[in-house]
Amino acid sequence: MSSTATNKQPLLVDRPLFDAVRVTTQTVGTPTTLFVQGGQAPSILVDMDAALEEDNNNGGVIDSISIVRNDYYRDADYIISSGTSGTVISLTSGQVVLVSDTGVVATPAANGFGYYTYTGTTTLTGVNTSLAYSGGTSSGCAYNGVNYGYQPEVTFVFYHTRGTTTPIPASGDYRVLFAKQVPANTQRVDCSDVMPELAAPTVSAGNTAGLGSGTHLRNRGIYMERGDRLYVGVHVDSVNVSGYIPGAHVLAQGGMF
Repeated sequence: MSSTATNKQPLLVDRPLFDAVRVTTQTVGTPTTLFVQGGQAPSILVDMDAALEEDNNNGGVIDSISIVRNDYYRDADYIISSGTSGTVISLTSGQVVLVSDTGVVATPAANGFGYYTYTGTTTLTGVNTSLAYSGGTSSGCAYNGVNYGYQPEVTFVFYHTRGTTTPIPASGDYRVLFAKQVPANTQRVDCSDVMPELAAPTVSAGNTAGLGSGTHLRNRGIYMERGDRLYVGVHVDSVNVSGYIPGAHVLAQGGMF
């Protein structure tokens, strides 16, 4: 780390930077474009003193951005099927059972195929196919549906502005940096693979696929001048027209010059 704001190498920083924002209904674009539309308001992820009010801010670098979904679902503790039929199980409150084969259950499951959460206050032990997977009573099971725990694919788009505190798109002066897709049923992703390459090369080891002979591997990140901002929003598509309602935290880490 450096003690002054002068004569710095590209990644020599004064102090660490960590910013985070929760994104839910902050939608951007349309199904066919990443450009911010009128009425849309992406969230500020990093504000590198856009108002020019800080004497000790000389810009910085963001070398890590990650996205973490806020919704989380417990996997099924037990699966009822022809292959597991006759197994003795013990259920405690909150455990999840997937009834995947309704034909092997002695007492038909209340809602048929799907996920059930045991709601009883005492431990329930017995042969898995002999237990009653009933509706949500104090001693039974709550039905969670057939699609319990499914997390749809969602795309987050990142934008850059310089020298303005006016939110985009009102200023119209912004740039699309990159878009990052979070695959279905994936809790966390790292954005390093789609971030811009930095000027500083890194050790030429690891994945060199697609690089020509003598081509340097480079670190990835975003250099930010004082006065810059990074924004992020949920891309509008056929599934996420209203954003990602369960929410996700977008985390940015780096250093300040």
